[in-house]
Amino acid sequence: MQRVIFVNLHGNGFLLRTLNLIVFRQSGAIKHKFLLDYLLNREDIEVCSYINDKGFSMSYSHAGAFPMWLVKLEHKLTLKLNGIPEDKITVITDEAEFRKDDIIIMYNYYVNHYSFKQRPQCLVAVSHIHFNTSNAELMRALDPDVVFNEASFRHGSKIYDKFYGWYRNKFLVIPFVFGERFKNQKPFAERQNKCFSTGTVTYMHNITPIYGDPCAQPARKQILVNKDRLTQWIDCYNSDYSEDDKKLKSSSNRIVRTLQGIYYKLFTGKQKKYFSFNMVEKFNDYKMCLVGEEIMHIPGIGFAEGMACGSAYIGQTVGYYEDYGMHEGVHYIGYDGTLDDLKAKISYYQQPEHQAELEQIAKQGTEFVRTNFTGDAVAAKLLGQLIEESRFRYR
Repeated sequence: MQRVIFVNLHGNGFLLRTLNLIVFRQSGAIKHKFLLDYLLNREDIEVCSYINDKGFSMSYSHAGAFPMWLVKLEHKLTLKLNGIPEDKITVITDEAEFRKDDIIIMYNYYVNHYSFKQRPQCLVAVSHIHFNTSNAELMRALDPDVVFNEASFRHGSKIYDKFYGWYRNKFLVIPFVFGERFKNQKPFAERQNKCFSTGTVTYMHNITPIYGDPCAQPARKQILVNKDRLTQWIDCYNSDYSEDDKKLKSSSNRIVRTLQGIYYKLFTGKQKKYFSFNMVEKFNDYKMCLVGEEIMHIPGIGFAEGMACGSAYIGQTVGYYEDYGMHEGVHYIGYDGTLDDLKAKISYYQQPEHQAELEQIAKQGTEFVRTNFTGDAVAAKLLGQLIEESRFRYR
């Protein structure tokens, strides 16, 4: 039976709700839950969790050493709180138990995933979702056989090239998985003949030395900044994540700002505007949609959600979407990233004589996403690729 081993499964917030999230009642996007669910439902797969003494997820640093009994207890409790039967997961605590045909899956986001005494002599696959630049040298030392992510960083991502440009082994691109609530509910002819733009604008000061600006989504910011001049083509629902922080800083009195911050965290919350509308309804209200990509060369999951709702997606033509098997003019509308080209493309498809073409792109895009971007489809393809790579490298 094929074994798939997750490192410190109980502390991986991309696969399940960790004890840290549960205790402190924090929300978390469990983006790869579909992968764990799929593997647990496969009778020919034995799901394992390799746990080490640095795997106590209640520790903020995720790096300190803890008694193994405490880590095991947390592991057991976390499975129970997530509704996962204990006998569905094989616990491994000794590296000597690794087999040549095992597949180890770890996440570059967590430092404690690198705590091996020696490099496992089996296939090691590392997820680069929210990759941690501080772990670059740890990953170099490990030399994983496979790296997988929802986007390829090999389209000129400066930050990836700086920290991980040395990586030369297999890089797999897996699609985003849209939530079940995103459905095509409204006839195309009844939708507004404009583009719906959404997405959060965030700021990461650690990228300033590389890009010259802390804005992680300049494609979204340019829509937000120019929204009043774009109303003929675009209805902008983009949200600036720092908007509320700027309001708090407007007071010169530090005590007043502190009290405002406490009130804000307790009674309002980040992105109040962003969560003030129903995303599914908005995608269904428009014939076209846009979710600006990130400067690190990563599309936003919103593109898959919009397409699943039957809206024709508009994206930059730099190869992101082709990595998923999509084609410009067939599954999505391409533009070069500038406002002038964006307006030109939207204007073209707004014309009565091009409505049939627009509807065809929306239809083909929706069918492609709903076939290829489901949890089972993505998990099955990734597992197949990992097994194939394992047999090639370790047969």
